[in-house]
Amino acid sequence: MKRHLLSLIGIATMSTLAAAPLANLRGTYRNGQVFLQWDETGLAPDARMAVYSSPAPITAANLPAATCLAEHILAGSARDWWMDPASFAKDAKAGEPQGWRLEAGAERISPQGGLLVHTVTPATAGARYYAVVGADGTAFTEQPIVGKVEQVQPIWQDDKGGIPAAANNQGDSLWLQLHGRGGGIAAGEHPSPVNCLWFGDATQGWREGLAFKFQLKVTDNRVTIVPLDRMWASRPVKESRDARDHCPAINTWWYGYHSEIWQSTATPTAVAPNYTEHYLLALLHWAQSYLGTDPARTYITGGSMGGSGTVAMVTHFPDVFAAAYAQVPVYSLTRPGKGSATRLECMVGSLENREVLTADGKPLLAYMNGTNNVLATKGDLPPIFSTNGRQDGSIPWENNPPFYTAMNQTRQAFAVYWNNGNHGMSSEAPQDAKDWPNHLEQYRLDQAYPAFSNCSDNRNYGNGDPKEGDLIGWINRGLGWSALEDTATGLALTVTAAYPEITYPITVDVTPRRLQAFQVKPGETLQATVGDQKLAVTVGADGRFTIPGVVIADAQGATIRVTR
Repeated sequence: MKRHLLSLIGIATMSTLAAAPLANLRGTYRNGQVFLQWDETGLAPDARMAVYSSPAPITAANLPAATCLAEHILAGSARDWWMDPASFAKDAKAGEPQGWRLEAGAERISPQGGLLVHTVTPATAGARYYAVVGADGTAFTEQPIVGKVEQVQPIWQDDKGGIPAAANNQGDSLWLQLHGRGGGIAAGEHPSPVNCLWFGDATQGWREGLAFKFQLKVTDNRVTIVPLDRMWASRPVKESRDARDHCPAINTWWYGYHSEIWQSTATPTAVAPNYTEHYLLALLHWAQSYLGTDPARTYITGGSMGGSGTVAMVTHFPDVFAAAYAQVPVYSLTRPGKGSATRLECMVGSLENREVLTADGKPLLAYMNGTNNVLATKGDLPPIFSTNGRQDGSIPWENNPPFYTAMNQTRQAFAVYWNNGNHGMSSEAPQDAKDWPNHLEQYRLDQAYPAFSNCSDNRNYGNGDPKEGDLIGWINRGLGWSALEDTATGLALTVTAAYPEITYPITVDVTPRRLQAFQVKPGETLQATVGDQKLAVTVGADGRFTIPGVVIADAQGATIRVTR
């Protein structure tokens, strides 16, 4: 970066003020962010710029000592690329350029200039001066801009209504809905109107100030965020084997991407931070801190790529989500070049014979292996409900059985329905499985619940060969619970099993999780009562206990009581 900066300074200092291609750098502060704009004249379409900040007025002489906020900003960054169909498809006809709408109800800015939105940090708070530097010139702010570390706010884009007032949704549930691969297009017709614009900080993209859009829906007692997974690479990612990436706005598999994607993913080694995960967490934090949604009632759903992102988010951040529903997800991204890991190559480049690491130095494929993440989890994963098809050409069946086994062995809460269908099999699922999303709000982060394992009604999912095992089957289908009491002296609940054609009796192991008041210690012996049956159970080294072989004889279920 230093050599690049010195080159820019050398060229910039030779520019005359009369011919300055970069001019009129100005900025305003709002809601934790500084909005910097500048004029551009005669720049080449592929011109790139960098923005710097300093507590003292910036000059050509002291520019090397200033803080670089963002590099590789393409000419015309004031253009709202989300409004251009050509951003999302290589053969699409370019739309009329439109500038960003930076305030609710305001006119769009000119698309001909430049824009950087800086999220203020403790290091850049207070009165700061700014400079934008390109190979053709430099522009400086003459007056300081005072910034604060505050909650960033999305910018309302719809002409109707606006973002609810602070704390307007106190105690409401929060739902995050993730779409599939190829989705996230905001230009032209879109089934879910996009009404919010968000500018990310340095943890949310390959450079600071990248723009994201999402839909905010507020209904009675629920806030829903539907983000669009498109990232501005600022160039067509032509080295990708998937032609859908031969455009400048690509999907990220709800994870992140190569840190140098602005120029190439074909590098000898690669670092691929989880930018998108940070963005999603930022949206959830905003809804909880500003709108007032209940942090104990955050849920996540998604299908296909969105289902895969759902599983990844709950296994990476289990303390954030109360429960999850994933349709036809990839649970683990494995086998570079041949298996599901090819999904990541669009964003990070080849994973064959090449080291690709996360930002903290962990192999990317290890981070994205859901089965291993489950086995390594020490705490309580959010309950996961899902569907899969054995003949799904998009989501290889081979990775499903290992995940199913891991969830059962670790006694995490999990239910799945599968059939011999393809990628659209979720529409063929029985109604009780389709209704799983309606039961997610039974779970809370601050409330105990039972996890079921080793159910006698489970079907055989086989070893990963689509032809082996039951073609139609399920794990923990129809199991439920009610009347849960979690007190300092004990635990009580009723467990049930019901779906059409169920054959009673069935047996199942029950492991209480997220215990609140009833605190137990490893090695402690507890007394359990199941109907008329009494048995002693021992708390394991992990601080959890299981009531084995609970018999559910009919639709009335079985009542369990546990005391010391």
